[in-house]
Amino acid sequence: MSQAFSKGNKSFWLISGAAVILMAVVMIAASSSRQAQAAVSPARPNSLLGPAAIFTDTYGANNSKSAAFDLASYNLIPCPNGAPVVHDATFYQTGLSTPAFEQDWFKIQLGSQLVYTFTVVQQVPSDLQFNVQVFDPVNNLIASQASQITSSISFYSASGGLYYLQLSATNAGTITNPEDKTYQMFVCSSPINITPTPPNQATPTPSVLTPDAYAPNDNLTESASPNGTRGTASFIAVGQRIDNLNYVPYTGRPVDSKTTSWFEFYGRGGSIYQITTLNVQPGVETVLYVYKPVADVNAPVLTLVTPIGGYSNPNNRYIAGARGSQTSFQVPNGADGLYWIQVTNIDPSPRVNGQSYSLQVSEILQAATPGPSPTPLPATLPPPTLTPFPGSPDRFEPNGNFDIATLIAVNVQYDNLNFVPFQPLSPNDTDNDFYKVSVKQGIYYTCQTLNLGPGVDTNIIIYNQDRVGIGGNDDISPEERAKGNFASRFSWLASYTGHAYILVGEVNPPRASEAGGHTYSFRCDIGLPATPTPTPTPFGTGLPGTAAPAATFAVPTPVPPEPTMTPFPTPRTAQNLPVRQINVSTPTPAPQPTAVPRAIVLSVQIFNDVNKNGLLDPGEGISGVSVRLVDEQSGTPLAQTVTDADGRVNFAITNPGPVRMSVPMFGYSTLINEPAVTVRIAVVTDVTLPDRIP
Repeated sequence: MSQAFSKGNKSFWLISGAAVILMAVVMIAASSSRQAQAAVSPARPNSLLGPAAIFTDTYGANNSKSAAFDLASYNLIPCPNGAPVVHDATFYQTGLSTPAFEQDWFKIQLGSQLVYTFTVVQQVPSDLQFNVQVFDPVNNLIASQASQITSSISFYSASGGLYYLQLSATNAGTITNPEDKTYQMFVCSSPINITPTPPNQATPTPSVLTPDAYAPNDNLTESASPNGTRGTASFIAVGQRIDNLNYVPYTGRPVDSKTTSWFEFYGRGGSIYQITTLNVQPGVETVLYVYKPVADVNAPVLTLVTPIGGYSNPNNRYIAGARGSQTSFQVPNGADGLYWIQVTNIDPSPRVNGQSYSLQVSEILQAATPGPSPTPLPATLPPPTLTPFPGSPDRFEPNGNFDIATLIAVNVQYDNLNFVPFQPLSPNDTDNDFYKVSVKQGIYYTCQTLNLGPGVDTNIIIYNQDRVGIGGNDDISPEERAKGNFASRFSWLASYTGHAYILVGEVNPPRASEAGGHTYSFRCDIGLPATPTPTPTPFGTGLPGTAAPAATFAVPTPVPPEPTMTPFPTPRTAQNLPVRQINVSTPTPAPQPTAVPRAIVLSVQIFNDVNKNGLLDPGEGISGVSVRLVDEQSGTPLAQTVTDADGRVNFAITNPGPVRMSVPMFGYSTLINEPAVTVRIAVVTDVTLPDRIP
């Protein structure tokens, strides 16, 4: 006997004896025999109800695995005969005020040593694209098919059990008629009369999901008590990292029932703690909560701790695109006790092995411990012993990349900054500091480092809001470098309104354990630096060790707005006309014909060409740039306006001769002598700057 079944785009044959039988799925009309199914069909959606109606089916809100509709009462028949087991089902979610896309789940008890075929077909022909997935009793995905108008999947059930079927349609939202979202599902079975596993059809190996060693800790009460296999409370020590944590339900609890884990740790008054979820694998995305101590774990009153600056509580995705979480807080003095950590998973993926994460608690600033009474100093102090600089990060850390750059104000100086890395992993780690400042189009800005500590040599790089380098500076000038002043300073004209990023680092970065003394000040000012007036330099100054004079800034005198040009009613007479003597005896020359005005249509685009493709892309336009038109021969003003929010301006004028177009801001001028012209003025950055110093 021979049997055939399909999986994906492949066909398989099972041979036993001489007879050959072709197994197929036959979809019959609704009027055909339905001896295999006794369910009551729900009412078909009525298109006359209007687009705001809610269409549901008798299979309920089965849009999750835990709410899968049980097909236990439906009798399956042998292939190839078949009738719809599910029909008039829809992809509208129940109970919403407006129709919304959903996925449908079904579960069915299947027998052993059988090949089953699921077929899904549209109730009303349309462009609906089905995605189908089949899961075995141990939650393994054993068959799938995506984006098919009619989807048919065959698979082998070796030992039988409860199987799950997931149906979805990624383009359901594009189908306008509700009745076009309905479908039928056919299920049929074929016995296998041979013992071996069908060819190319590997028997799934059961994969047992095991809860982590801290389960059960689904709530605070469980976490506080010696429960389950761990025999102790879910306690994590400060400085400890726990690996291989997961969201597999504890033994005997329903599948998908676990979404939260609780842990406790002891916090000391005055100390700053950082809690992090790391090594987060696909299938898990954590949200982290930290709570104050509670008086009664059986009836807890939960209060979130107050995070320190730069952190949030609760926290999710502390780094853009990451699945992990991180928060930091300081325990108030006298508030020692057991603090609680709640880690919730918001990824709805089915539970499989390998979906793990790690949890770590660190003490980043220890509480001050009272020391012995100070010993009176001797009359003569011994020479100081050289020790490494202390390694305490400045108040703006962590600010080591664009995403966590420190927002600063202009015309304000920030002192006592340093290059101590935040939580270095080794003594050789280095630090870069990122800042961002609000800028306005058409304004000059100057950023600089000052008050450098011994041995500090800074470098700064300026980036626009798209994180494209504008320019940078190592030393202010050769003269300052010769004096031993290795500060940096850079000035630029903002061509947009938004944020600018500033990267500050050291040319020769020190080790983490030596960076505490590498201090500096930083500020950004409006305007260009004032040119210092030369003064006589006394003999001996300018040598190493001589303090460099502090630079001062002069805010430029505001430039008066450009005058609005008033068009003259008639062209003015050209200036500097040549003068020649007229001989009265010479016949008067015939007058020349008057030039006929012609129409000129001009389109101007001014933009920051970030991707350097020579085209004005969305978001690149520069607004408020003045564009002028004058007559080329006479200099007569013809038109003046400024670019709009997209960096565009259009002119439609009449003039008998050529027209000169100019953009004063960029020193650009060109002659227009055609009736229709498009002029693109692209501002580009020729140098690609690094995102780290050095």
